[in-house]
Amino acid sequence: MKNRLRQEILKKRKEMTEEERQRKSDNIIATLIGSKRYEKAETIFTFISMDNEVNTYPLIEQAWQDGKKVAVPIAKAKGEMYFVPIDSFSELRKSRFGVMEPEKEREDRVIPKETDVFLVPGSVFDQKGNRYGYGGGFYDRFFEQYPNIYKIAVAFSFQVMEFDLQVEVFDKPVDCIITEDGLIGGF
Repeated sequence: MKNRLRQEILKKRKEMTEEERQRKSDNIIATLIGSKRYEKAETIFTFISMDNEVNTYPLIEQAWQDGKKVAVPIAKAKGEMYFVPIDSFSELRKSRFGVMEPEKEREDRVIPKETDVFLVPGSVFDQKGNRYGYGGGFYDRFFEQYPNIYKIAVAFSFQVMEFDLQVEVFDKPVDCIITEDGLIGGF
């Protein structure tokens, strides 16, 4: 069921027009940028959006304009993930996983604080914040190391199910979901 639901939602995302995706992404990012949590954050931890995900590029640009540090993930083959700062999109390259990320040989890792903004990608969510990612488990393993991070998902409203997802004990829920229709969970 997990894979079927994931594929169904990813298909729906793919069917959105670019204009619709951008309009909804703009609403989602505006909600985040207008929040007290964003205002107080020193660092914005974010994934680099790809394909038909919520577009995170405008958030990153705004964070730089606001003088905030931006940290993005680097995924290692053995399931490890860590975050490094970037100052420009020119630092990004397509990884062997098909995602944009900085060069691998970076030692300047950024450790998240509870007050930072930490965005989490995903394919499917429920009202309780449970999520299905893309099957790699990178974020779940990362959250094991940093359990007090306030995790924010950005997703389109059709990605949030009315029923509870079947999750495993190692799956880590998000604390809040921002959709184009508003917030789910505490913010």
